[in-house]
Amino acid sequence: MKPDFDSERRARVPPGRRAGTVMLEFVLAFPLILTLMLGCMQFAHIWMAKQVVHYSAFCAARAALVCHSGERGTAAQQAAEQACAWIAEGTTGGEPDKRIPGWGEIPGSGGVRRKTRVRIEDVGRWNVKATVEHDFALIFPIAGPMIGWLVNPWADGREWLEQRADDTGNVGSADLIRQAHLRFKEVAVLPRPYVVLPEMGLPASGW
Repeated sequence: MKPDFDSERRARVPPGRRAGTVMLEFVLAFPLILTLMLGCMQFAHIWMAKQVVHYSAFCAARAALVCHSGERGTAAQQAAEQACAWIAEGTTGGEPDKRIPGWGEIPGSGGVRRKTRVRIEDVGRWNVKATVEHDFALIFPIAGPMIGWLVNPWADGREWLEQRADDTGNVGSADLIRQAHLRFKEVAVLPRPYVVLPEMGLPASGW
């Protein structure tokens, strides 16, 4: 019967050397595994935020449908901010958190107004178009800055600058936070269920 050389060889390897090999493998593999894990979490966060911004465009268009032409811009902005308040990271410049009826204040949503921009347009007589842009912060370490740079490496303002505020709301001009972000742009077009006669060029009464 032939001796089992592999068994004898393993038996002759000192325990300390085996432990050192395992430690070396862990040191080499752990950064890759950590980066992959953070990347998966950040991509899931990005996908969720994209859906929220798309929904905010729908909310803005719906709010513009039921308002007078002079008020629909304000109503659309407010509707988009309420939708995006859930993904606005960090209170910026001592601004108060966004308050939503029925929910109260959304923690960390103070900068949603500066991060969200809304434009309302008429598409013909029967449609309203809402365009929403939102700066979404990439909060996960390692993966966030890498994704923010890879998407548009030469763009200006890739980092969102936030100012810390103390408990009284005072902002320190030198206390800035740099955070990578992506700018989402979503569009929603909704048809009007009706058209007011003066908007069609007709008198208010009679055809």
